[in-house]
Amino acid sequence: MNDRSSSRGGNATNYVDPKAVSAALTTTLELAARAVDFSMAILHILDDENQYVLAAHGVHGAIGTVTPRQNTTCREVVDTGRPLVIADATNSTINESLLDPLRKAGLRTYVGVPLFSREHTAIGTLCLTDTEVRELDVDDLTLLQKYARVLEEQLELQRDREVTAGVYPLDEIITGLQRGEIRPYFQAIVDPRTRRMHGYEALCRWMHPTDGLLPPSRFLPAVRDTDIMLDIDLSVMRIAMTVMAGSSDTVLHVNVDGAHLIRPARLHLLLDAVAEGALPPERLCLELVESATLDDTEAIEAISALRALGTHIVIDDVGRGWSSLSRMITWPIDGFKIDASLTAGLGTDVVDHLLSGLISHAAANNLSVIAEGIETPEQVTSLVALHCPLAQGYHFQVPQPYPIALRAGDVTERI
Repeated sequence: MNDRSSSRGGNATNYVDPKAVSAALTTTLELAARAVDFSMAILHILDDENQYVLAAHGVHGAIGTVTPRQNTTCREVVDTGRPLVIADATNSTINESLLDPLRKAGLRTYVGVPLFSREHTAIGTLCLTDTEVRELDVDDLTLLQKYARVLEEQLELQRDREVTAGVYPLDEIITGLQRGEIRPYFQAIVDPRTRRMHGYEALCRWMHPTDGLLPPSRFLPAVRDTDIMLDIDLSVMRIAMTVMAGSSDTVLHVNVDGAHLIRPARLHLLLDAVAEGALPPERLCLELVESATLDDTEAIEAISALRALGTHIVIDDVGRGWSSLSRMITWPIDGFKIDASLTAGLGTDVVDHLLSGLISHAAANNLSVIAEGIETPEQVTSLVALHCPLAQGYHFQVPQPYPIALRAGDVTERI
């Protein structure tokens, strides 16, 4: 069940932006309408108070329309998180308050398919309507659900573009790297049952001289498609390896942009850094950050070369995109990390069932699995029940400038 809450309203506001209206959204709506022979298709976003029209096909002047939530039919779709089909609004026995908006608009047939955010919260609908009675079978509804997934991906791309707005200019980032301001911060990876230490992830941070400590979302987007991305990855890795070299036999996890794997010059430098680093390759685990441009054949060859040195390879952010799930099966990896957007839903049937399958897959194939983004005791309880072997997040430790071991029972609260 999708409870109405401030968190859902907050998630919805990430998408209510006139700049999010794009030709791609409108085209997807048109294709969906044509596929099932409906005259109108609308992308609605709903928060706790209102319904917003973000994009539309076949409805003139609808974009930007705001309607009180209680006066909409789509609220039922968002509240339940399930599709709703009304074959004929003039001859239906469902709740009159859901039929009334359709009748006032002169509409007969209605189909609403929920749209979910990356936090797995229903935030809107793919809504199709017609002034004529339209027949819809199971295959049609399945097809519309596929179009809904496409709309979700388009909304997430727009959301990510908005997040990257206002990042620091490239020249300033390069200067910060040269001055040693961009460094690793360390976060413990632990057994959620016992808090026993497994290792640390080296997280990239920028100690900006005037703006203070900055997360990677504030500066990495500006360098993502440049060679500076490799410079940052290698610098953070080398510093972290040196820091960890004198510690116990715990494992060091380091993020590496997946694009390095298919660029020979970058891959050569990465292989050299692993082979010549201060930490034995056997204690190093590279977390591959997904890149949509990766060629599987080249990536597999690069991963094999890295593993031949003794280092471990895991796929980061599994659950954020379908391609990472596919690569989890086809690439010669040692494990994977479950993205925080999935673990945020721990304790719900849908997410628990999905995570149970991923954890079982890991156990059956001798893969490591780490749940990211753990912030509450309730999430820990769910992980233990699911037999998840490793976890990390602010519940266990806030990232630190140096690797700090946890004592049994240590818990930190995010501030």
